[in-house]
Amino acid sequence: MSRVLLVPNSIEDITKLKDKVDGFILPIKDLSINYNYYIDIKDIDKILKELNNKDIFISLNKNMHNSDLPKLKDTLLMLENYNIKGIMYYDISIVNYKKELNLKNDIVWNQDHLVTNYSTVNYWYNEGSKYAYLSSEITKNEIIEIKKNIKAKLIANIFGYVPIFTSKRNLVNNYLETFDKEKVSNIYYMYKEGIKYPLVEEGNGTVAYSGYVLNAIKEYFDLDLDYYVINSFLIEDIEKVVDIFNTLDKDNLEKCYQKLSKLIPNTSEGFLYQETIYKVKR
Repeated sequence: MSRVLLVPNSIEDITKLKDKVDGFILPIKDLSINYNYYIDIKDIDKILKELNNKDIFISLNKNMHNSDLPKLKDTLLMLENYNIKGIMYYDISIVNYKKELNLKNDIVWNQDHLVTNYSTVNYWYNEGSKYAYLSSEITKNEIIEIKKNIKAKLIANIFGYVPIFTSKRNLVNNYLETFDKEKVSNIYYMYKEGIKYPLVEEGNGTVAYSGYVLNAIKEYFDLDLDYYVINSFLIEDIEKVVDIFNTLDKDNLEKCYQKLSKLIPNTSEGFLYQETIYKVKR
């Protein structure tokens, strides 16, 4: 049976929704990226004790610098004291630390757009990654093919905005300074070919999100993955979204899909039914 993880947008989301989801993805401040809410490592003890009966994945998905390694190592050792399902990584320093320090916590291959085929999932599985967090840019058929050919457990986005690129550059601030404009928000938007893309700039760079809200709920039972992720970023009615998922069964699948589409405009099935093939315009 698939389980649902929530990417919270605040500590209030965690408190309010902890009894309505199976678990959470918790990003750690300074060691993760592509989130709108981060947890300070000094607060993790209190939060994890509150969620001791939930499936918890800790995101340490930043591309690490040498200066990050002491804090990363200390964090990994500290997390050994808790019952955590997995630690999500982008940088392979975490794979090396797992071996070097003989860490018990499982790790999750989470290299965004690179998690696209079963051969590489199997490679990282043999290196100690018992989970893989699938790219949101692959088709339903590709997901089915991956699932048939791996031993790792699979995680995939099912609802919400998804990151489409990350830059280490401060793209928003550079723009504002160049054109002598005042910063008035933490979220800006980029318009291209009639599509509105959210942009968030943080200490580790700039993240651009999809111009649509992914709504893949119709694939919940067909794909039957180990974990599905709901991302609460920019979703004002996240509790209503979670409530709809909690009423889901095979008989009301289409009805739940329509409810979500009505509740949150601008939804899409993303790339589940179309390959990501792009051609240079002339």
